[in-house]
Amino acid sequence: MSIIESYIKHLGVSVNSRIYSMQELDDLVSAEDHPGYMRKHRAELLLDRIRFLSSLFSLLIPLWLLVDYFLLPLKVFLPIALIRLLSTAHFVYLSRYHAKEVGLKSSLLLLTGMVLNLPLTFFASAHYLALLPADEIYQLPVQLYTMLPYIAVGFLGLFPLTVLECVILALLSAMVIVTGWSFYDTDPLNHLLPTLWMVCIILSIVLFATTLQLQYMITLIQRADHDPVTGAQTRKSGIRSLIRVFQQARLHNENLSIALVDLDDVENIIAEYDYATYDHVIIEAADILHDGLRHSDLLVHWGEKVFLLILPVTDCEGATITAKRIHSQGLGTLPDGRSVTASIGVCEVISDNIDEWSDMLKIVDMRRDYAKKQGKDRYILCGTRTKISEDIA
Repeated sequence: MSIIESYIKHLGVSVNSRIYSMQELDDLVSAEDHPGYMRKHRAELLLDRIRFLSSLFSLLIPLWLLVDYFLLPLKVFLPIALIRLLSTAHFVYLSRYHAKEVGLKSSLLLLTGMVLNLPLTFFASAHYLALLPADEIYQLPVQLYTMLPYIAVGFLGLFPLTVLECVILALLSAMVIVTGWSFYDTDPLNHLLPTLWMVCIILSIVLFATTLQLQYMITLIQRADHDPVTGAQTRKSGIRSLIRVFQQARLHNENLSIALVDLDDVENIIAEYDYATYDHVIIEAADILHDGLRHSDLLVHWGEKVFLLILPVTDCEGATITAKRIHSQGLGTLPDGRSVTASIGVCEVISDNIDEWSDMLKIVDMRRDYAKKQGKDRYILCGTRTKISEDIA
């Protein structure tokens, strides 16, 4: 074990916040290796919080006009009121935003627009605030406006973001803040450095808060949606994932394959050995199946000795390659050296002319049963016309 990995394992003060591997650290730094269900969940969470905060500010920003009306001269108030109304219109749009399909990229773009709204409002108002005389009575509205960039930076702490996402958004905000300050500050060299120092302190806190939220979110999702023994998705979670990817496949006219992998003769293991051996066989089979999947593929613990593979954007030929690989390499070994085999049923949306996601489950279940009746340790592929599957079709 490298020194870096050893150090990483000691990060955090509790079981929930501690990082145990380089992979967990990578998941906090970048979303590139996040599975599809994780990206989907985070996209929906980001959008929900964007809507809530936008709804809040679409009410608060117009109310601020009352303060401006009483504290600012009319020639300054009128253009700033227009700027505020435009800012409010953007927040109203975000609060009412709806999409048929929520994606992580679109949610991050909406978040970027929301975070930059307040600094841009500050930047646009800076020209008119600079017209104010240096009277003490005008210091209060100016100070209120200078709080906008800090509020915008603090926004980021409310969202579960990776380190890379947070840094990019923070740099964009910092650029607008620096530009805004230098635009109307009469002595930027004296005031800009303390401002940047304060922004850096806030960003450090925000960076910790966003990554901590992301880590807790990943942990909670894995606990709720994954089997603690095998690490695969639970059946309930797997059904939700199948429905989601099936809808996406139908919407974009894409291929989608699933495979039902049923371990052979596992019922006799407990009688011949013990429960510990049985658990070892199930865990080893899950590890082998998981290692052969892509990042976009999903592994579901469908039953005690049954696994469901969900293979998005995979045609019948690709599913066939997966089934043949599982059949040839096996799914582990028993203590006496015998290989653990499986009966596999495969189904693909286009090849099998599927209209409903539930039909896919019926067909792979029938093909799995047919493989069992044919002698086990074999696979029945998508597009195969058996007597059983014809009854379904």
